[in-house]
Amino acid sequence: MAGETRFTGSVAMFLPNDVFTVSQDVPLNSWHDFADATTDSLEDRGFEADHVRTYADADLERQSHRVQDYVVDALDGSTDSAGADPDAQSMTLVVAPAAPMTDTVKRYGDYATQSLAQGADAEKNTTDAPLDESLSRMSRALGLAKKAGMHVVVLATPLPGFTPDAFVSLCSAREIGRLQARQLVSKLQLDSVSRYNPKYIEILLPYTEDSDHLELDAAFAREAFSGVWEVIGPYFRSGVVLSPSMKTTASTTAQDWRDVTIEAADTDGIEEEFRQRLGQPANGEGHVRIDGVIAMNDYVANGVVKGLNALKYTGSAADINPSITIGDIVGNIAGRQDLQKSRVPDPKRAPSPGTPEEVRQKNQKAQNRWPIVTGFGAYISAMPNIVNGKQWTTGLVDRFANATNLARMCMAFAQGDSLDSLDFVSMQDLYGQNVPTMSLPLLSVSAGNMKTELIDPGYITLAEAGL
Repeated sequence: MAGETRFTGSVAMFLPNDVFTVSQDVPLNSWHDFADATTDSLEDRGFEADHVRTYADADLERQSHRVQDYVVDALDGSTDSAGADPDAQSMTLVVAPAAPMTDTVKRYGDYATQSLAQGADAEKNTTDAPLDESLSRMSRALGLAKKAGMHVVVLATPLPGFTPDAFVSLCSAREIGRLQARQLVSKLQLDSVSRYNPKYIEILLPYTEDSDHLELDAAFAREAFSGVWEVIGPYFRSGVVLSPSMKTTASTTAQDWRDVTIEAADTDGIEEEFRQRLGQPANGEGHVRIDGVIAMNDYVANGVVKGLNALKYTGSAADINPSITIGDIVGNIAGRQDLQKSRVPDPKRAPSPGTPEEVRQKNQKAQNRWPIVTGFGAYISAMPNIVNGKQWTTGLVDRFANATNLARMCMAFAQGDSLDSLDFVSMQDLYGQNVPTMSLPLLSVSAGNMKTELIDPGYITLAEAGL
């Protein structure tokens, strides 16, 4: 626009390649989408289009060379095809380390934080170059950039031994676990549940011992379970929550994460494992009671839904509050206001005895009721299950909010301002150093708020929601 303020600063983003090709059965967010959203936000704030560059690399080896070459070219004062700005003081480098993405972790999405500080010497890149060499090269190049006056923002995964000017945590394993456990606690109103009429919850933690990056996979799974157990553990310890499989008990700790792991190579395997977890009713008839399933991601949740369908559980999550129907939810997504759901709590004690037939009917109603199933990733393929109440919630990174605030950080650097005035930035420990950090809450999406959280902002269309 005429008269619009333009900045002379420049931003170079170094991101991983997207993990997946285009598909509906994958997490909604991608690095390509993040780059587009951030670029748009930067240009909205006055950065020239040709002063915002994005580079994508498949692994840390290639990315570390890319960053090194960019920094060297910029400090040489050359303006090459990379568009390097000779004025180092006005340059901001945004780096999301291209950590190895295992089959297990990628199901949570591109933005998941990896733990490169653990076992780096033993890990390998896809190019067979040791990770420690790539990390060292990256850290040296970024250290040189900082020394020359450039600003460095690290996204998603911290770099061991390097202190950036700011860190942006997009999606940690611990927070993914916390998010789903909190949703289950809230929906099942566990604070009002009695141990005389407990809830039954199963936790499915995807993990494989055959991973090419075993230590990275284990670190992620361990952190994810720690987040779950931090929230749900007290309810197991008090006896108000039990596990049908008894894989989690009152004596379980965060160190027992391996007890709840499952192989998640395909949904058929997940379905079979889930059915084995439930087992058979003690009397050999009807269904095993299950009130909630923390499936960790939408891929696993899909296998759980298949298993529940095969076992002929009935109803949906919407039935937990009988005043809300699937029709209400669909109407809400089509344009009405978000629904405010409040669950009618169960009695403090199990149903009192009546005639044998009355007891049988009451038990059957509780046992065959569809449970609350949680996931993460906001897969397009999961949307029909969410709309029809078979999967209660999914979760995702608020890509637009993170891109907007990242642009505000870059603008502050370009203007020589401190980050102290940004209300979304706080000082947090990063490898023993206090670093300005942005960590926005993850979005939790159910049928009741799908319209405002996913459709209205433009994450998905009505057609992709299955409407």
